Amino acid sequence: MTEDEKNQAAAYIKLHDDARQLIVDTIAKELQNYGSLLHSHIKANTFYSLDFETKVKDVIRNQMNKH
Repeated sequence: MTEDEKNQAAAYIKLHDDARQLIVDTIAKELQNYGSLLHSHIKANTFYSLDFETKVKDVIRNQMNKH
């Protein structure tokens, strides 16, 4: 691998890492803002979904059966 190819690969990896970090930071910032549209969608699709309710009930049932 030539020096130029190494530099290109390093630049690509850095760009990938920077883009990933930007996405993570943006999501974290949006989640801190409780009035955000993203937060509302996450709540609606997680906390108020039938699948979530079923999983919570299963966890509670399993814990009660253990004791």
